[in-house]
Formats: sequence, structure tokens, C-alpha cells
Amino acid sequence: MTTRIVNGLKRSQRLGSFAAVCMGAGLDRPRSDDSCRATWMHRHARGAVRALGMDLRVTGHPGDAQAWVGNHLGYLDVIGLGSVAPVAFVARADVAGWPLLGGLATRGGTIYVDRGRRMAVGEVVDQMKQRAGNGVPVVFFPEGTSSSGEGVLPFHAPLFGPLVEMRWKVAPFAIRMETSDGVDAAYWGDMTFGPHFLRLMGHRRLVMHLRFGEPAWIEGGRKEVAAAWRERVVALHAAMG
Repeated sequence: MTTRIVNGLKRSQRLGSFAAVCMGAGLDRPRSDDSCRATWMHRHARGAVRALGMDLRVTGHPGDAQAWVGNHLGYLDVIGLGSVAPVAFVARADVAGWPLLGGLATRGGTIYVDRGRRMAVGEVVDQMKQRAGNGVPVVFFPEGTSSSGEGVLPFHAPLFGPLVEMRWKVAPFAIRMETSDGVDAAYWGDMTFGPHFLRLMGHRRLVMHLRFGEPAWIEGGRKEVAAAWRERVVALHAAMG
């Protein structure tokens, strides 16, 4: 059997398995409170990891941090991080419209940022406070966009506002992904979701490395904190090779 046929079969199997996970998630409606939605997301993210054939390798632990902060490689980050523990994500508003994944994100309590609205940041901050106040850690990607994973982009300071104001405990993390057949697992730049997802489903091996650093309490102003926590994430990223 040729490699092309084998990859095609794997792609079909994974697409079917992932569609089944999404269908099951659609039938399994969570209650509206933050904790139930985060637990729902955690349960179905674990199913998605298995369906996609992802080898998730986690080093360290976020502990009792109220927020997780790290680099961003694309939509697989949400599945990988969401499978670690019940959390709430902060994402761009357009993610809500993505096929399959958008519905999962919304039902799981994702906080959406509409950059076209002047009051969007304030609303996002309020929702972040609400989630953390209800015992659900908030995960966000201060780079503001995804990258190829070769390095860590500069961190933007505004979303560090609630962390500074509330003096939250924060866990830094770094993500690195690899495949054995040259498929780009990161989703970044001008890539289009559909074609990228279909190519990725034909992978022979997909590994997500997720490394957590020691949680620590926030100290300082937003810009100072953004720079300091980027350094932590850069160090974690470098430690993964």
C-alpha cells in the first residue's frame, strides 16, 4: 500500500473520529455556569486529542494559578491546553465562526475579543475576572497572534491588566509542535483553516510539547509584567530545544 493511500486512510479515520467528538460535544450540552463549561471543554478536548492522534507531552504543572500565559501556535493549542485541566480561553472573535472548533470553543466558555469595538478590552477583562473568581483559570496568548513556533513574539500589555490589578498567581507555559513528515502543525500567517486542517489530519506523527514553569504572583505594572513574563516563556521555549 502506497504512502499516499495510507495517509489518505489515516486522514479519513481521524476526520471521522474528530467529527464524532464534535457530534458528541454537541449533544452533551453544558450548564451555563463557568465551572461546568470549563469541565465540559476539558472532557471534549481530551477526546479531540485522541481523535486527532496527537501525542501530548506535558512537563511541569500550572498548580493553582489563576491564569496561564504562553506562546501561541494555532488552534491545536486550545485542544492541548484544554485537555490538561478545566480552563477558559481568551480568543479572537472570528474563532467563534470556525467549523467544528468554533462551536466547541463557544460552549466551553471562551472569552472573545472583538478588536473592532472600542470597549472590547474592558469587557474581556471583566469576563476574565469572573472566570477566575469562579475558580476557572484563564488562558491567554499575549503575542496577540499565532506564529511558526521558531521563537516567541513580543507580548502585548493590555490583557495583563486584570493580572496586575488583582495580583493573580500566573503559570507560564511554552508550546512546541513537531511532525515526522514535514506537515506544518502551527497555524499562522495567511494560512486558511480548512486546507491546513485537512493536510494535518494526514500526519504520520504529531507531537505537542507543553512545558509549564513555576507559578508566581504578579508584581509590577502592565508593561513591566508583560516583558518579565515573556522572558519566562522564552526560557521555557528554549529549554525544549
